[in-house]
Amino acid sequence: MIDKINQLVDENRQITLMIDLSSDQDEIYKLQKQLYQNKIQIIEYVTTNETRNGIKASKLRHIVENKPKVPRYSTGISALDDALLGGIEIGTLVQLAGQSFTGKTHLALEVLAHVAKSSQCVFFNFEMGDYRIVKRLNDLLKEDEQWDNLLVDKDSRRLTDLCNEIKLHSMDGIKFFVIDSKMKIEVESKDEDHKKFGQITKELSKITQQNDVIIFLINQMSEDDQKHGRLAFKGGGDQQYDSDISLFYMKDKEGNRTLVCNKNRQDDKEFSLKLKLDYNGRTVACDAPDEVRYEMPIL
Repeated sequence: MIDKINQLVDENRQITLMIDLSSDQDEIYKLQKQLYQNKIQIIEYVTTNETRNGIKASKLRHIVENKPKVPRYSTGISALDDALLGGIEIGTLVQLAGQSFTGKTHLALEVLAHVAKSSQCVFFNFEMGDYRIVKRLNDLLKEDEQWDNLLVDKDSRRLTDLCNEIKLHSMDGIKFFVIDSKMKIEVESKDEDHKKFGQITKELSKITQQNDVIIFLINQMSEDDQKHGRLAFKGGGDQQYDSDISLFYMKDKEGNRTLVCNKNRQDDKEFSLKLKLDYNGRTVACDAPDEVRYEMPIL
């Protein structure tokens, strides 16, 4: 490469001399153009990294094995924590969709109540009024610390405002966010719905990665997808692609629930859980005794 640079430098000296000696304006323009092209090529050679990209797999393994483990947040639902190998990693966009009245919001609030035992978290409440959300929280928050750790935001419905709030909270050390629901997020665009939905998940996915936070986004399924047994988010588009964990929640006539994970980037492990609500209204595995609730450690 040094030889090529020296060759271009010598060529430019000759071109400069020819420009000084020439009286033909067209010839001068032609020579000046070649001079600038050579200079650009010299800059490219100088700034080019001669090393090859990539490292040996053995070295990569060593780097990964010596990195600190990515923190995970326990959900407090033992069957789900077991399936997620301890909980949800930071830097994860979780989407929870399902049929109406299956208890998606209840499940998300249970998780928030568990996180709030020891960490601050945020609930973007776009579906319920103040009276109703306090009534729901009264059943879940049993300690003063939980009430103080849980922040409720009902105003940041615009996508730009929502993203800014998450970024600001993350600067204060908050890592866990629940949004209820995607359908109520306002996007300033005249695009079709599927493009708006895609914009929402694209922006939220970016925030999780850039700020090392967990966003738990409550979504919906279309009636047609439900009818034909398809596990897909309402509106389609890139929503499934943007998700790190995709969860679908269904309920049968007896009130038993099935939680299906058909995408799991953090562990590459898909699963299906049979769940129910115990006598306290807490989500447990169908084979778990009502009086037993296994609590996993939380970060």
